[in-house]
Amino acid sequence: MKRSKPRARNAGYNAKQSLHNPKSGIEEASKAKSAFIANISHEIRTPMNAILGFAQMLKNTDLNDKQSDYVDVIIDSGKKLLMMISNLLDLSNLQLGRTTLDCKPCLLQDTVEKLWLHFEPLIKAKKLSAIIEFNADIPMIIADMEKVERVLSFVLSNAIKYTDTGFVALRIYNKPISEEEIMLCFEIADSGIGIEEDKLTHIFDIFEQADNSITRAYGGMGIGLGLSRQLILRLGGAIRVQSSIGEGSRFFIDVPVKLAR
Repeated sequence: MKRSKPRARNAGYNAKQSLHNPKSGIEEASKAKSAFIANISHEIRTPMNAILGFAQMLKNTDLNDKQSDYVDVIIDSGKKLLMMISNLLDLSNLQLGRTTLDCKPCLLQDTVEKLWLHFEPLIKAKKLSAIIEFNADIPMIIADMEKVERVLSFVLSNAIKYTDTGFVALRIYNKPISEEEIMLCFEIADSGIGIEEDKLTHIFDIFEQADNSITRAYGGMGIGLGLSRQLILRLGGAIRVQSSIGEGSRFFIDVPVKLAR
């Protein structure tokens, strides 16, 4: 009879442990997957950088037109692959909690001008209207603008990719939070193919596309928006979307930043 109580306690403990094991196992498996992706992505980047470096050196040698075209394809494909690897590495580091913020004083105008200098020619190359609305009076801020710029690049790239006629627009404004903080508000709008309403809730999931046909027609792994959301959350902000099929999309990105005194 004296042994029955310890057995009852052990049984209760084992039952409770079994309830927690599945969740613990899933978390451990997720961490192991993220660590594996981070490690293999890091290992792949080294030879990829060598391939791109030597391809660029080859480009600068005496090649005929056909050989030069072949090297251009190698360089272009290598850059795209390296970008995918970098995205996977960043995503894994975010999931493992290894991503730190690098906040420093900066002028938002400098980031916006550099960003638009890159994307405006791409928009106009598709014969689309390139629209930018920006309040240049925003004072100096303290923020991790490299991450903000990366998210804006993801969303702008998608807007251009999925728009064949009409426009792509970038609008930026700010709202006060306190005497020391403001909310940077970015809106990226397009007149592209749009997203079905029932797909909007999954558009920020990792490796998700709104439709498999989009992957076939436009390419992509479905990692950009998922990574964007995690980066914005890491910055303490939010990202959301409004869209209708055939009428385009509007992405709203809010990021709180401190004012530089």
